[in-house]
Amino acid sequence: MLLAAAETGVRVSDGSDNKVPVGEPATVARRWARHADGVLRALWAGIYQGWDLHPAQLPTRFAATFAFYRTGFTDAVDRLERYHRQDATGGVLDEPATAFALARHLASARACGAITAGDIAPLSDATIAYYLHRGALPGGIEEGADRASQPG
Repeated sequence: MLLAAAETGVRVSDGSDNKVPVGEPATVARRWARHADGVLRALWAGIYQGWDLHPAQLPTRFAATFAFYRTGFTDAVDRLERYHRQDATGGVLDEPATAFALARHLASARACGAITAGDIAPLSDATIAYYLHRGALPGGIEEGADRASQPG
């Protein structure tokens, strides 16, 4: 589904687990674990939207989403920072599409509160915002500068 929807503007959403976490404590724990695994599997596959059948599934959706963004942010910061510092004309380590995906990961992690501005140093929110535009070449914004003041 991801390949079919790629570059169409259509976002793929993961479905809900129909095993609602209600009842005996052992049943609730087992179903929460299964639901969290499903949410994490979808996130690692690149599916960042999801829905649930029951309010009792929301705690595991929030916890799994928070954990996903919290565990992957250091690699995303490192790779985007290397991309940002390279010379756009001298051979690119990562493609602009990769920088876009990394920026989306970091922006989502900031939006849900999984990470803070201090966690993403040496990158700034302005730099991440710059790479949220598809095809953004490296080095297009100086750290701490306002995007509106940047050329292009």
